[in-house]
Amino acid sequence: MTPSTPPPALPNVEELRDLIDQWAGFVTDLEKKDYTFDLDNWRNDVDVRELILEALPMFSREEIGDHARKLDDADKIFMATTHPFRRCVWGGGTAKKEKWTAQNNWWYFRTPIRSNAQLEDELATVR
Repeated sequence: MTPSTPPPALPNVEELRDLIDQWAGFVTDLEKKDYTFDLDNWRNDVDVRELILEALPMFSREEIGDHARKLDDADKIFMATTHPFRRCVWGGGTAKKEKWTAQNNWWYFRTPIRSNAQLEDELATVR
């Protein structure tokens, strides 16, 4: 008899809350100071919001608790501290492959208002 594969673990609301905390911390920093990192870091930072989007349907707002409001507040701060970018920060090919849109995955189509030269130079090469 071969060992069976265990079923996938049930999603953990604590993991989602941790992601929301991470997102909120990131946008709070973005609100307080210039963004000093490069494009790879920016992509990693906004990827957290994509992970939140993917996890949200698994839980009710009641299960998420106060973190639902924390997410709403963080999203508002992100919108206020960024501006629209002409395309997805991961590039048009990735956006098409992943089916990301500026309406549904808006974090990928925004960049920091208070940026830096390196990030701006790298953003200029995004196709």
